[in-house]
Amino acid sequence: MNLIDRYVTEVGKHLPRKNRLDIEAELRSTLEDMLEDRSQQTGRPADEALATELLQEYGAPRKVAATYQTHPYLIGPRMFPTYTLVLKIVFFAVTLGLTIATVISWIGSNMSSPEVVQSLVDFAAGLVSALVAAFGNVTLVFAILERTVPASEFEGKDTWTPAELTKEPEPDQIKPAELIFETIFIVAALVIFNAYPQIIGFNFPVDGEWVSIPVLSEAFFRVLPWINLVGALEIGLNVYLLRQQIWGAGTRIAKIALEAMNIVIAVMLLRGPSLLELNAESFAGTPIGVETAETLIRVFTPMVPVILIIVIVVSVIEIVKGVLRLLRPGKVAYPFEKRS
Repeated sequence: MNLIDRYVTEVGKHLPRKNRLDIEAELRSTLEDMLEDRSQQTGRPADEALATELLQEYGAPRKVAATYQTHPYLIGPRMFPTYTLVLKIVFFAVTLGLTIATVISWIGSNMSSPEVVQSLVDFAAGLVSALVAAFGNVTLVFAILERTVPASEFEGKDTWTPAELTKEPEPDQIKPAELIFETIFIVAALVIFNAYPQIIGFNFPVDGEWVSIPVLSEAFFRVLPWINLVGALEIGLNVYLLRQQIWGAGTRIAKIALEAMNIVIAVMLLRGPSLLELNAESFAGTPIGVETAETLIRVFTPMVPVILIIVIVVSVIEIVKGVLRLLRPGKVAYPFEKRS
């Protein structure tokens, strides 16, 4: 693949799928014609050196892609690829979660055909409502980022050279998609834990009314203020990193401190009383029944320590990675220094 092909491919990454191929073909033809004209005018061969000069003048791929999208937008081209990726992940997670919850509510139930149909209708209605709400929340977050994160800071730097097409990514460069998805996940978790904790439980119809059996115990809610604090700090750090576009010594230390706090909270939850408050007798008269509930309790109760141990292990790995980056910083722009 020559340099022009790499350039066209890079431009295509920032274009909408429906007309990407047409624009890529048009752009490739235009650049090849320009390269041939320049070769004839200068008497130089149409090699990589001449192509490099041409592409340098033509501009950065992201900015070139933006010229093909002249319509007003809520989510701009610089963030749209990340926006669609996060939206797909969130839609998949919501659909999977509701499907699992519905299947669990059917376990051990002896519903008649009309009740099954009604349950499917309720599931479909709930899924549509949840997907619409997820779409609105994700779009709102990205719309705010679109207007609060300056383009120059989001893109990192103004200058671009064709050599970047073959250059390895910088180890201290952030990954916006990961940070944005992590931020949305933290916001959603904090909203659920604080405003809608009943969602984390068993919900099913009994005699025409929805019955909710909560799962989280009082021990969890005693630690919730600390979870809120760490979550808010992580959101703030992620937004700051999105503006800086690169890890520095200060942000590395902050991330290590937050991961250490995550470990402390996980250990507190692991050593404290049970986080689940499940009683098989509470399921009497429900579609699940007492016997099935006892089986579910035996399955779910050991999962909590496993999840907390996984959180601890992941946090330890992140701390080790952060310390290694501090010891071998390489070429990095420190976030607390003014960048030129």
